[in-house]
Amino acid sequence: MKNYLSMIGNYLLYLAVMIVVILIYNVLVNPFLGWGQFGTGENIAVQMFLVLAATIGLSAIVYMIKYRVLKQTPESFWGIFGFSKIRLGSFIYMVIIGLAFTLLNAAVMKWLLLHNITSLNDFTESYYNSVSFTTLIFSSVITTALELIVFIGIMFNEAKKNVHIFWPILGIALIIAVIQAPGGIWMQLLGVALGLVYGYIYVRSSSIWSVISIGIAFNVSLFSMKKIGWLDSMENMSEISLIILGVAMAAFILISTVWYWRKPK
Repeated sequence: MKNYLSMIGNYLLYLAVMIVVILIYNVLVNPFLGWGQFGTGENIAVQMFLVLAATIGLSAIVYMIKYRVLKQTPESFWGIFGFSKIRLGSFIYMVIIGLAFTLLNAAVMKWLLLHNITSLNDFTESYYNSVSFTTLIFSSVITTALELIVFIGIMFNEAKKNVHIFWPILGIALIIAVIQAPGGIWMQLLGVALGLVYGYIYVRSSSIWSVISIGIAFNVSLFSMKKIGWLDSMENMSEISLIILGVAMAAFILISTVWYWRKPK
């Protein structure tokens, strides 16, 4: 029980760090920039970058204080992320999983539009239109990497010690789902699925580059589809076609994750 309470405590600690950073942004930074509260208004992608970068910096300080209070000698903060190399074949496979998630997300988004549920589509549109396309793609690379360093490299790594791995993976999946709230419940459900994939892939690969590859492939391909018109053209697909596409991509992601988890290292 003590180990599981420690897991929860670690998640709450670093979530509190992020909340503090968001509050600082809203109260002190936003009045000067005038972009709007975090996650709304203008330059949402840049807001994300600022908050995530500051969260990593403050987390490094909290990490050192935490282990000093515990009178323990921890691993280097920057060493816990697992920046070990991955093979080219694994990198390509991760990119394919990311692309599959893009198609799953797009299929769900357009299927929901057929049923007049616009929250996921509206959030994607507002995020896409908040900055220039060049800034958006650059942010999709940098911000995605920072996001995964925060959630997987810091939160998950600190929480997974001495407990069955399923529970910290479930925990990080739920946390990722919570931060997807602006996109509505369907975006949160997709966030749970993505968090589970991240967790299992990361544990098996021991390299944060694996999940960063998935995340970047997902975000860059989604906004690229939007730019060239493919995403909007999916509104012309029939309901059954969208369902088949979504189910096929979900099945591929599930099978790929299970296979990767069970394959020999």
